Amino acid sequence: MVPRDMTRRQILLALMPPLFFGTGFTIAKPAVEHFPPLFMMLMVYGGIAVVLGLTRPAPLKTPLGSIIVISACAVTIQGALLFWGLRSPDMPATAATLILQIQIPFCVLLDWLIMRERLDVRKALGTAIAIAGVAIVIGLPEQAPGLVPTVMIIVAALVWAFGQVLARKLSRDDGVGVLKGNAFGSVPQLALATLLFEQGQWQSLATATWLQWSMLAFVGVVGFYLAYMCWFTLLRQCRMDEAAPFMLLMPVVGIITAALVLGETLSLAQLLGGLVILAGLAIVSGLGLPRRAAAE
Repeated sequence: MVPRDMTRRQILLALMPPLFFGTGFTIAKPAVEHFPPLFMMLMVYGGIAVVLGLTRPAPLKTPLGSIIVISACAVTIQGALLFWGLRSPDMPATAATLILQIQIPFCVLLDWLIMRERLDVRKALGTAIAIAGVAIVIGLPEQAPGLVPTVMIIVAALVWAFGQVLARKLSRDDGVGVLKGNAFGSVPQLALATLLFEQGQWQSLATATWLQWSMLAFVGVVGFYLAYMCWFTLLRQCRMDEAAPFMLLMPVVGIITAALVLGETLSLAQLLGGLVILAGLAIVSGLGLPRRAAAE
């Protein structure tokens, strides 16, 4: 059940992030197989920094130290782990999308620890069920995702959740301002990281085909710029327990995109694990419960 105090405009806004994240994340699979992950993120956030620097020239209100910490968690560390895991040949985009949904119970737990939101038995039970679903996705498919990329994606989800809670707590800007701060803060971090830990950056530029450039553009515009602009705007208007349930749509979008664009098939175990994850996340978020019951 949709929270009663959300306006129709907020509901429409809440539907956008999972749509953009789900398609962008899936298309990122072939893109990141060609471009080094940190270098790809540097190009994406460099472009976002230029666009927002020109269209939103007003100075940011969030202190520089907070911008650096938020961007390190929400962008640099999270992105490096996520795309390194996704780049692995034994990590299908569908499985990665499902495993990544562990970020939602992480958000709930960190909101409880940092924002002092109440953690009840229902949320704890939902978290346990979601973790069980991740275990099914990892362990039961005929071609199970690799352990190392799986751990990378789970840790990336934890760091991402921490970054979102920090953005709510420390940021003094609106949603677009948070995205601008992340872009400005992450570009120097990503530039240093790709120089230290990656190679083949210029070769990837020289050998990229029009299709790979198109995928990179799609990931940058849809999977990052539009997705995070909507997401951060939503977080500035709604509580986490109102925003998070809509992210449950991301695996559905990702699975459909992977099937249509990448030709991936969904195994019975992945389907079962995905349903268990969604069930656990629905319990965590109070999806389907009356507003008063969900808030208790």
